[in-house]
Amino acid sequence: MRRLLIMASLVACVLFTASVLSPSNMILDSEGNLDWTSARDDDYCEQYDDNEQGCINDSLCEPEYEDGDYDECDEIDDDDDDDDDDESDYCEQYDDNQAGCNSDSQCEWDGDECDDIDDDDNGGGNNGGGNNGGGSSSQDFDNDGVTDDVDEDDDNDGVNDVEDAFPYNANESSDFDDDGIGDNADLDDDNDGANDDVDAFPNDASEQSNNDGDAVGDNADADDDNDGIDDTMDAFPFDASEWLDSDGDGTGNNADLDDDNDGVDDTMDAFPLNPNEFRDSDGDGIGDNADDDDDNDGIPDDEDDNSNDGQVVKPDFDGDGYPDDEDLDDDNDGVNDLDDVFPFDASESSNHDGDAVGDNADPDDDNDGVNDTIDAFPFNASEWNDNDGDGIGDNADDDDDNDGVADEVDDFPLDANFISDFDGDGTGDIVDLDDDNDGVPDIIDAFPFNASESLDTDGDGLGDNIDPDDDNDGFLDIFDKYPRYAGSPHDGTLAGGNEDSSSETEQSSGGSDSLTVDASDLITLLIISSIASITIVLGAQRIWSNTSEDQNEKIVESSDSEKNVEVEV
Repeated sequence: MRRLLIMASLVACVLFTASVLSPSNMILDSEGNLDWTSARDDDYCEQYDDNEQGCINDSLCEPEYEDGDYDECDEIDDDDDDDDDDESDYCEQYDDNQAGCNSDSQCEWDGDECDDIDDDDNGGGNNGGGNNGGGSSSQDFDNDGVTDDVDEDDDNDGVNDVEDAFPYNANESSDFDDDGIGDNADLDDDNDGANDDVDAFPNDASEQSNNDGDAVGDNADADDDNDGIDDTMDAFPFDASEWLDSDGDGTGNNADLDDDNDGVDDTMDAFPLNPNEFRDSDGDGIGDNADDDDDNDGIPDDEDDNSNDGQVVKPDFDGDGYPDDEDLDDDNDGVNDLDDVFPFDASESSNHDGDAVGDNADPDDDNDGVNDTIDAFPFNASEWNDNDGDGIGDNADDDDDNDGVADEVDDFPLDANFISDFDGDGTGDIVDLDDDNDGVPDIIDAFPFNASESLDTDGDGLGDNIDPDDDNDGFLDIFDKYPRYAGSPHDGTLAGGNEDSSSETEQSSGGSDSLTVDASDLITLLIISSIASITIVLGAQRIWSNTSEDQNEKIVESSDSEKNVEVEV
């Protein structure tokens, strides 16, 4: 008995462990033995072959699609490789629907079929097509907390999936021309070759324009300009102001001054639509060219000496059939006689300078002495040149070269490259190597714009020519043996015992040392000499006066002494 209890306990433990560890992978066979095969029949999911939603909701099953339609329900294989195969089959539903494939973020169109997009990070991506079929019970494409299998709007774009051409693309919901590109991104929604921004009917492939704006496209509209004339009979179907062009010159009769193009203005043409006729002398309705009896006197014109019935024939200069006193353009040059200076000369119509020669023949229309071919202002006698091409003649232009410097202060008023010429040598200062023309190049000239100076030995801002002390050593140049050397003015040698090799300019042409004295130095010397002379003379006079007084005092004292001696005696 104890043994039976122990065996029963062991069997119960095994059954319990098996049921806990792998309830779906083993069963007891009919003899009571454990069977480690599938706990369910291979045909388990076939129960949903006619129930797509039930197949989707059962986590052990997955729907299979053919040509985009639900076909059957298969069980999910737990093997990783089989998972990959099942995932790759998901996009096959779009094999015959390129637009659907392009709109599903998990799929991509590959030539002639729809393949899954390989995305390891997302574990194969979105396994479903939302409420329109194929959605997974665990997927939530728009992250709204409602899984796609029950979510009626998987991309949360406000359009239910059953009506959404792109259920997994929130930016698109319709594809009017079924070209796989959503209408929002499609530049030509009806695929008629006209971009939507210029297509009056972007969702009608049969229409692109509507000339008269009457809501009927031009292709269907029998009167595109809505002028009451059918397009088939309208010479200008898109111009409501015109419909007839009698002479075929491209100008509608309403705007054309000569509808039959016979050279006679319609206002004077008895037959404005007949190029063969323009006059009816006898008013019988038959043009003179066709009328055998123009004056209607019963005598044929070819037998009538005066087909005008004795009337005086008025002059007609241009032979257009209108006498000159009625013709508005007697020479038929296109310029009305009232505006024509030469009404009987078809080659001329104006004479700007009034010199009796028409402008067409006159080589100088404004008579300013400059031929029209080189005159920038052929009809303005006060102007003929415009140097800077600004439309203002040089005579009136304050800045002929347009360089921003007024002509009156511009040394080169016709050359924008130059402005000043200090030395007036014809070369602009910016390229002149010697602006003051003193023979010293500007590059070494301390005063490039002062022809009287070129050197400033002591750098005090005064040119050596006016500086009384060129080396600024305290000794005036007139007393300085070496006026451009700041050493002792009396030394025979320069510092270091070397002779002043540069003192050649301070020596006379004979080679002996001499003082260099110019006019200003001489004046200074004379002033100093005069002051010294006056001082010496005054000093000498004072000494002489003092000496004379001393002598006088001595004489007086001597005289007094002699007197005293005489008194004592």
